[in-house]
Amino acid sequence: MRLVLLAAAALVALAFAGVANAEKYVVLYKQSATPADATRTIERSGGTVVAVYNEIGVIIAESTNASFRANLLTDKRIDGASGTARFGSEVAPVEAQSHDEQEPELPNAPATDADTFSPLQWDMRQIHTPEAHAITGGSPAVVVGDIDTGLDKDHPDLQANIDFSRSASCESGAPNQSPTAWDDHNGHGTHTAGTIAAASNGIGIVGVAPNVKVAGIKSSLDSGFFFPEMVICSFYWAGGGGFTLPGGSVPETTGPRVDVTNNSYFADPYLYNCRNDPTQRAIWKAEKRAIDFATKRGVTHVSALGNDSDDRAHPVFDTTSPDFPPGIGGRA
Repeated sequence: MRLVLLAAAALVALAFAGVANAEKYVVLYKQSATPADATRTIERSGGTVVAVYNEIGVIIAESTNASFRANLLTDKRIDGASGTARFGSEVAPVEAQSHDEQEPELPNAPATDADTFSPLQWDMRQIHTPEAHAITGGSPAVVVGDIDTGLDKDHPDLQANIDFSRSASCESGAPNQSPTAWDDHNGHGTHTAGTIAAASNGIGIVGVAPNVKVAGIKSSLDSGFFFPEMVICSFYWAGGGGFTLPGGSVPETTGPRVDVTNNSYFADPYLYNCRNDPTQRAIWKAEKRAIDFATKRGVTHVSALGNDSDDRAHPVFDTTSPDFPPGIGGRA
């Protein structure tokens, strides 16, 4: 999962070298709301606003001013501010290969496992998916937000199940609903989306729930690095939060944009986060607020436990962190 082609790493390093002086910041207010003069505070401190997450007291800002963070922290309403350039995690590209009333049943129908490569899907047989599909293939009323590297909007096994209206890219720290923005150029998101919802259509594979809808929520660079502002934006988007953006806004929805999120990454360079670390505190709190916001809106979150065969209750040794800039190597 953590192997990176040297050429790709070099390209990423060059890309970031070109914008080395411009850094994104997570600005966390003590209150779970942003004050009316927040934009003015950011600008006076030497930065510009990328997006305001109104309901959780978080702003994503950008600045080339080395004193930006120190200037911000003179405002006693601000709980913390952290630059995010060092806080990215990476996934490897996927190579080609009422009491008395019951809730109404969601519309659903059985699904078959007779696609081209169904006989090779040992993983699905291991979790008894074909038996489940004989009962239901999931409901098209359910939308799964795949928080990942995006998804291939033209993939024949996904096209019928993509919810374009709820897909977005959070790569900049603010939502962009253009399909070209959340299109997958890494492969990991398309892989996970296929595992979730590849259609039972006679070709390719069959997903766990081939009848559900899937929304691509891109939360990384094409190189596979996930940065905090991207992850915060993704959970906030999933929960239906409203964004104030330069030149426009995205209104808050009355309910969540998706029903479930799928998460196969970690949102920090360290596998095991320390919430009391002064550098990480604002990021940790902002991420938690965004996740809590979506959870309280009714979103269920599913996350991977890792591919490193480590006991999460008794971690042994972290050889991954930090993993950015590329080539730095783990030294935790």
